[in-house]
Amino acid sequence: MLGATMAEAKPKISIVEKTYAVDATTASALVKQMGQRGPNGYWAYTDWYVNWTGNCDLSVKITYTMPKHKNEAKLDPAVRENWKTFLVALRQHEEKHGTHGIQAAQEIEKTKCANGNAVIDKWSKQDKVLDKRTDHGKKEGVVLN
Repeated sequence: MLGATMAEAKPKISIVEKTYAVDATTASALVKQMGQRGPNGYWAYTDWYVNWTGNCDLSVKITYTMPKHKNEAKLDPAVRENWKTFLVALRQHEEKHGTHGIQAAQEIEKTKCANGNAVIDKWSKQDKVLDKRTDHGKKEGVVLN
């Protein structure tokens, strides 16, 4: 039994970090900038892609796109603390989306690559469920005020 567990392959996971610049100095202006400059109109975005070969070698590429302030020192201390707290909550929310990609790959691997596209659809829908349930992370602390 132990040998079977150790022989199980893990999907190869690669993570790409991207940022986009913001430079506003008030919370409301930061919110506006993120809405304008953020990926696909969001403050942050996670894209995951699962690939598999004919012999069921799996890989997952997760791309996180997050805001990055050009000069946090220009922020009022209270805004800076709120910004840092906001970024932590935002990152945690985005990592939940990334986990969905990993779970999709693991599920495809368990089925020996049967019905892979259906599994991808299932976990893509879970991304939408997560955003609806958490109001895109706002219920998890992704707020800037």
